[in-house]
Amino acid sequence: MSFSGFPFLLGFLPLFLGGFALAGRRGEAWAKGWLIAVSLLFYAAGAPAFLPLLVLSGAGNFLLLHAMHGSGRPGRWAACGTVVNLSILGWFKYLDPQPALGLSFFTFTQIGCLLYHGDGETPPPRARDYALFAAFFPALLAGPILHPRDMLPAFARSGGWRPTADNLAAGGAFFLAGLLKKTLFADPLAPVVAAGFAEPAGLTLFPAWQAAMSYSLQLYFDFSGYTDMAIGLALMAGVTFPANFDRPYRATSVIGYWQRWHMSLTRFLMTHVHGPITLAILRWRRRHGLAVDAAAQTTALGFATMIGAPAAIAMVLVALWHGASLPFLVFGLLHTGFLLVNHGWRAHRLPALPVAASAVLTYLCVLVGAVVFRSATVPDAAAMLAGMAGWHGIGALDPDIHAVADAAGLAGLYAVVWFAPSTRQWVEGGRFAWRPSASWAAVLGCAATLGLLAAGGTGEFLYFRF
Repeated sequence: MSFSGFPFLLGFLPLFLGGFALAGRRGEAWAKGWLIAVSLLFYAAGAPAFLPLLVLSGAGNFLLLHAMHGSGRPGRWAACGTVVNLSILGWFKYLDPQPALGLSFFTFTQIGCLLYHGDGETPPPRARDYALFAAFFPALLAGPILHPRDMLPAFARSGGWRPTADNLAAGGAFFLAGLLKKTLFADPLAPVVAAGFAEPAGLTLFPAWQAAMSYSLQLYFDFSGYTDMAIGLALMAGVTFPANFDRPYRATSVIGYWQRWHMSLTRFLMTHVHGPITLAILRWRRRHGLAVDAAAQTTALGFATMIGAPAAIAMVLVALWHGASLPFLVFGLLHTGFLLVNHGWRAHRLPALPVAASAVLTYLCVLVGAVVFRSATVPDAAAMLAGMAGWHGIGALDPDIHAVADAAGLAGLYAVVWFAPSTRQWVEGGRFAWRPSASWAAVLGCAATLGLLAAGGTGEFLYFRF
């Protein structure tokens, strides 16, 4: 069930808020019970066949957490649980003809919880709190991947389980901002993207760039919109989600881009994959008398082992996380190359490029990666990139009014991407910040009306499929 579709906006959302208000009057247990029930209902509405998988996965991981606590070897329990979770994920994601909706997100959330409790000393959560942590519907289908250190205390708190005017107002502002990004900015680009990537071999220079840039912007506003809506929905229930999207197209390096795009996934992989691999390599080098300082990283072997190997493994896992297809793998390897150039530049202390040039170069790298990511096959990606390079011909600028409007629309979206404040800046502070006032209520009321009018025919969020 898409957050931007009529069933959610006119049916599920009022049910969620109305039920939460009534349950909150009965106390903490009722409020949490309602949020768990409505989360299961949300998942059942979108993927009823996989609801038992969600329930069994949550129950199994919860029992494992309690088995780990106080046991002699909790780390082994955590490792076994991780293998089982990844096996289930691999089966349903890559081998099942109908992949389970949002399986990657709630699986990674639960793996993170197992690893967090791997010391055997951290007390396991209560059943009700863990169920809410694992199944809370705003993050269920497309993240963020919730970290237990941040979120379990929020779900375990005893007070604040009633809707408040401040939470509803701020959460509503986040939600409406995301709704407009999705319905007004992302969705209208879908026909251009679909047409361009359907026949990339026939695209000359300008149509190829239009298709590639349109997809880049569609993905940006689609995921940014979902993130804002998820944050807003959680905030309405008094839960603060971590940041998961921070204007990544303004990054001045590919390293910075991955620190801003899908931040919870990057944090998960850095904590549980990249960090442990790097630490193991450093220990191996020390045992064999090899240097691990900055100078050693500038040598071919040092750079390959201490920087190259962890980055390559992490990016291949990013590729496989999105799906088992060759374009995704090429996407991961391509970004591995970008990251290694970035790290090598830093390791050798080469002169920094001007900020504007760095931002443009970073975006061009990301754009090339997006073309590969979106293409059905690697030859299709090569054909699109060849069109962008002018190998299919330059073509003529179309003076048609629709072409001019399309170009102006793309320019306007890029202006939003590069110059507008983020939703968090808008809601939480700044010169043009939102305030819970009558004037802003009128503005948001108009925005809600506009979002509803634009919601007809809205497709699913792009990250739902991952």
